[in-house]
Amino acid sequence: MIEKQLQNILQLRETYQSELYIVGGTLRDIILGRQQSDFDFAVKGASILAKQYANTTKSALVPLDTTPGRETFRVVIKKNLYFDFSELQGNSIEADLSRRDFSINALAISLPNFIKGTEKYIDPHSGQKDIQNKVIRVLPGSAFSKDPLRMLRAFRFMSVLEFKIESSTLKQIKTLHSKIKRVSPERIRNELYILLSTKKASPSIQAMDGSGLLESIFPELYKNKKAPSCIRILSHVENLLSNSKQLGGKPLPKIKKLLLEKPQLVRLGSMLFPLTKKSSIKKNTNKKSNRKTITSKILTKLRASNADIDFVGAMISCSHFVASIDLAVSESTDSRIKIYQLILLNEQGLIPGLFLYLANRSIMPKEKEWQTDPSTMAVIKILNFYFRTYLPAKRKNPLLNGNDLQRELKIKPNSIIKTILYKVEESRVIGIINTRPEAIQLAKKIILTIKDVH
Repeated sequence: MIEKQLQNILQLRETYQSELYIVGGTLRDIILGRQQSDFDFAVKGASILAKQYANTTKSALVPLDTTPGRETFRVVIKKNLYFDFSELQGNSIEADLSRRDFSINALAISLPNFIKGTEKYIDPHSGQKDIQNKVIRVLPGSAFSKDPLRMLRAFRFMSVLEFKIESSTLKQIKTLHSKIKRVSPERIRNELYILLSTKKASPSIQAMDGSGLLESIFPELYKNKKAPSCIRILSHVENLLSNSKQLGGKPLPKIKKLLLEKPQLVRLGSMLFPLTKKSSIKKNTNKKSNRKTITSKILTKLRASNADIDFVGAMISCSHFVASIDLAVSESTDSRIKIYQLILLNEQGLIPGLFLYLANRSIMPKEKEWQTDPSTMAVIKILNFYFRTYLPAKRKNPLLNGNDLQRELKIKPNSIIKTILYKVEESRVIGIINTRPEAIQLAKKIILTIKDVH
């Protein structure tokens, strides 16, 4: 299918005789044997070609950059296949490549040669050699000064490709790291999210710390010397994520799925966790209180969505909440009530919050030590209750509602109804009551208790 699409582009290109090249990350990933999801093209008149191609193939056209002379348009072929057409910079492909960020992205090949299967790339900066040696090298000139986001992108490539940043490039970053403040928060956030979505982001974050770039992005981590603990906890969380089987928690597939839905937020929350004090987390955890924390302010500064802010806040709240209560490994009613309350208040961030709770220690247990670790045993108990008791119970209808209380017990609408319904639901979920008559009897007892208090 790809070859047919490329032939169609080639035919359109021939109508106005402009040389068309496949460039950059597309070729880098082909050399590395990585799966292709998008193809990058450089051509004079990129916007015209992109619009013609989108119209011909009846594909969606998405403008990525409409700056005159730098236009980039994306043609969406299907869900996981994109063609990006960018205006050729300068008067030649060599001039275009010299304006890019790193040698590994400064490769090109004409589209006809690519279709023929030719592997002789235009490579003025020895990008193929750097790809072979797994090295990230900035191009000569002022690449970082022109776009300081490229400094963060170096660490993103380090994490995504598992490459190393060569010494002179790292030295430039150490000199220029403060210029990242000129970059819009949205662009910084997007790069961070990609970096933190990789399987092993902590080495790149550690390297960012050494270069000074991490401090320029997150100065809050350095005000009270929190950076070392932030990096340590991130590393511990990643170790747990990569080997969650060692904990013994079940059902493992569901746990993994919940952890991997938002990997970038799990890692970011782990980094920012030491900044949030226990005293700032209220036991009646809610979105408004979580949005007043320093973590929330940092995420707001990065222009994170409210949903992302709430997720990270819930995750951190859950971890602090677990640490603040006594979860003795027993099957007593009091213990089950505590777990029910924990889950009810922290369900949004429950699974990542529990892993963060386990990662918040100086030294992680080794292999079989997890099986006797008290904190791990408590977490497994919570997970078992959540998946085996709480979720199945929540799929069933409540035994009573507000109308039932008004009709059966002649209660007028007031705050007491909320209290009764909460206690009845709690008792149903943890198995104290199972039937509607039992629920009515419990409601009557609660009413008598409240009357005695007043």
